[in-house]
Amino acid sequence: MTTIVREMKIDDIDEASLFVRDHFYGHEPLMLTPGNHPLIYDDPKKREYRLSLVRQGTSLVAVDQSREGRTVGVAFAGVMHPSDLEQNWREVNERKPKLLMEHIHYFLCNIKKHAQFFEHYNVTDALYLKTLAVDSTMRRQGLARRLVVTLMELGRTRGYPLMVATCTGQYSTRLMASLGMECVHSELYADYKDEDGNVVIRPPEPHTEASVMAIKLQEMPLYSPGLYKTFF
Repeated sequence: MTTIVREMKIDDIDEASLFVRDHFYGHEPLMLTPGNHPLIYDDPKKREYRLSLVRQGTSLVAVDQSREGRTVGVAFAGVMHPSDLEQNWREVNERKPKLLMEHIHYFLCNIKKHAQFFEHYNVTDALYLKTLAVDSTMRRQGLARRLVVTLMELGRTRGYPLMVATCTGQYSTRLMASLGMECVHSELYADYKDEDGNVVIRPPEPHTEASVMAIKLQEMPLYSPGLYKTFF
């Protein structure tokens, strides 16, 4: 196997950010909502947030050794506390969302808040998978699965009690479920409307809802390479 999954380093941030631009935003179900929607792929605030995740040592990068170490997958993740959820919720309520990205941010913060996974599992911190992306030419080869399994093992060895991810499409939800994650809370996109009663987030079928998925890391089985299955 020429692709390795390793901890993301500070020196990886520029290539990883460009990778997210090219292989995440253009394929993320929510961003496929019909219409011309202005996007900001990178700015100082986004860059600093990604750097903060990398500094925690909880983000991963997949590199293809046969292509001079080219990035072919990323998983940005970091530790989340209840206070982080509250802070995010306060920020999104400072003004009414207007642009699609603002509505998406509000919707995702809202679904995480209603999931109440800290209370459900009685924990005070969790490893939160923020962004998972795989090179569009390397999908259905099990790479996304490898990234998630590696992140689970990393979280387990670091002593984190829980790993959480918000899945915005049917494929990512199936992937997480196949790895033992359970749905804590889900909401239909059709139920989220703006102040005029219009459905705002309209991804293509079969992506009809977002789900908050979680797994107790200290109770999960150890995974071996033989358990990897091609999925995504």
